[in-house]
Amino acid sequence: MDYNKALNEFAAQYYGQLSSAVYNQPVKVSAEDTALVIIDAQKCVTKAYFVAGYQALGVDTEPLMPVLNQLEENTNQALGNIEKILSTCREKGIRPIHVRIQALLPDGKDTGRLHASAGMYYLPGGQASEFCDEAKPLDGEIVLNKTCSGICVGTPIDRILRNLHIKKVIVVGFYTDQCVSTSIRDLSDLGYEVDMIEDAMAAMSQERHERALQGIKYIYANCETTQQLLERLETL
Repeated sequence: MDYNKALNEFAAQYYGQLSSAVYNQPVKVSAEDTALVIIDAQKCVTKAYFVAGYQALGVDTEPLMPVLNQLEENTNQALGNIEKILSTCREKGIRPIHVRIQALLPDGKDTGRLHASAGMYYLPGGQASEFCDEAKPLDGEIVLNKTCSGICVGTPIDRILRNLHIKKVIVVGFYTDQCVSTSIRDLSDLGYEVDMIEDAMAAMSQERHERALQGIKYIYANCETTQQLLERLETL
């Protein structure tokens, strides 16, 4: 008997039962107690940024174009959905909070150890730090900078949400398996009801995206599509 297969089936059943107790219905969002948190919707996730980075290193990008084109397609799909959600939340009075990776100092010396080890020095005013057009903040909207994965460790967002009397958080952004996953787990542990929009986020590959979803949806967050969320928002 393949006991690993049997254990997989047992775990699926176990977490299925557990999730029905934690998130047995969609998060009831409202303008009064809900915020939209957009994580790292910035130029460092785009095809153009990867191409420029490889070319700066002297790497021939032509052989990489098929996979970079797929990356672009996945990223643009998520950004398109983020744009729809952001527009509707603004219309319905749900406050957006924009979080990005960006150092405070012009030389990036305040960058966290993990990002520094990976060479992720995203400086103020640099291309990597720029918000994607689909998710640009409006004047007066909250923008938070971090130099680590999680928004709760890297920014004062918990205090800000509590000051705003926010109890529920809609989460979208990049990357599902890194900053998004870390942030959702932390938000859940801090007591917020979390609604993650699975097609308004992406990882570097579809496989990494789907594996990350499996580990967090319905336990740490409710999970729904952009269309499902938009239909619910229209009733507000």
